[in-house]
Amino acid sequence: MDQIKKTSFATARNTGANTATAHPLSPITEGVALADGPLNSMKIAHLGTYPPRKCGIATYTQDVVSAVHTNTRAAQPSVIAMIAADEDPQATGYGWPVTHLIAQDKPEAYIAAAKAVKRAGIDLVNIQYEHGIFGGEGGNYLNFFLDELAGAVPVVVTTHTVLPKPEAVYAKALKEVAERATRFVVLNSRALPLLENAYGISTKNVAVIPHGTPNVERSRRGLVRQRFAVEGQTVLSTFGLISPGKGLEHAIAAVAANADKYPALHYYILGATHPGIVRQSGEAYREGLMKQAADAGIADRIHFVNQYLALDEVTDWLLATDIYITPYLNPNQITSGTLAYAVAAGKPVLSTPYLHAQEILDNGRGVLTPFNDPVAMGRNLDAMLSNATWLAEMESSAWDFGRQSVWSEVAKRYGEVFADATGRTGNPAIAAHSPSAIAAALDAAMVDEDALLAGRSAVGKPYAVSATRR
Repeated sequence: MDQIKKTSFATARNTGANTATAHPLSPITEGVALADGPLNSMKIAHLGTYPPRKCGIATYTQDVVSAVHTNTRAAQPSVIAMIAADEDPQATGYGWPVTHLIAQDKPEAYIAAAKAVKRAGIDLVNIQYEHGIFGGEGGNYLNFFLDELAGAVPVVVTTHTVLPKPEAVYAKALKEVAERATRFVVLNSRALPLLENAYGISTKNVAVIPHGTPNVERSRRGLVRQRFAVEGQTVLSTFGLISPGKGLEHAIAAVAANADKYPALHYYILGATHPGIVRQSGEAYREGLMKQAADAGIADRIHFVNQYLALDEVTDWLLATDIYITPYLNPNQITSGTLAYAVAAGKPVLSTPYLHAQEILDNGRGVLTPFNDPVAMGRNLDAMLSNATWLAEMESSAWDFGRQSVWSEVAKRYGEVFADATGRTGNPAIAAHSPSAIAAALDAAMVDEDALLAGRSAVGKPYAVSATRR
């Protein structure tokens, strides 16, 4: 195994030299008393990508760590971060709570990490699973880690991709992981029949936990709109890493179709280009979008914020938004963090009908529009903009629905699953964090890049859904 600088958890925590803790819920608050619960002093290790790496799984892992360990009396967390095959482990910039790195393409690193988990007396491991972040066929190098832990440490696996018709190599890899896991978590109830029918995975030990979301302060909307200088505008937005699979060209065309009728209409595309896309083709996709806007005569109505947004920036932009758009092209997308955030912020959503959108926008929380059909998207956008009462109803419905997915609630759900996986009973205590035991030193190396997310999307046939009210 490559030699990697080993930093004990205690050392990493005390140095404070950590770009990974730049997060509203981190570092963990100490010294606040909590009621007892089944996670008391539980040592939990979290495996996945993690900031400063820029990808959706990394953000989600960080949010789970922060939510669980600020809302229960679990011991201080440790994070095992996956790093890319070409990433220099000495120059990654990881700090507390990352205690271990696994180089994605090195089987021995998975085994070493698992051995370190056992030596540290970890009670449970939570893995964020996306086959693109692990090495081997379909990501099956993760089995080295799981097999080393077998019978010694319970494992809860959260899977972020479940497809109706997966390639055989990916179906096999996920089934092998599920067979080794103590409990399995999906983010969408529509994944349950897919697991059984497409992967042959029993749902007996599967829990559905919605994608967590921040709890935004709606009272700040006026201040935020003033700060962003969007007062008087009707703000449409899409945020996240930019790639061709996002279908942003269709949203721009929909704006162009409505620009004359709604002179205050502006569309904000928020986020840097996906690193994998930049490596492959530079900024060609973004530049193409800019040219499209210019050719349509709406360059002054389409705004690009070309940077990776921190959580507080994302929530502020959502507060400033009037309608959120996810024009994604992959009909099989089972979860979207950006969609979950928008609904939880109480935003009316215009979206193509990928799997997560079908579920979360049900019962009047948004409008579904056909794939690859900018004309229909334009008509549906017009229907939303022309009916303020309908928009208000969608906003109220979305806000109410979103309360179940705020991170404090998601932490409760994870706590229940963790308690069940370890044989503990009761409901987890929910509050701020208490003084906690520091995990023993871990000693290996980790993670991979976002090849999977870099522009791979299956484009489906147009889905005949209109903006007709239900």
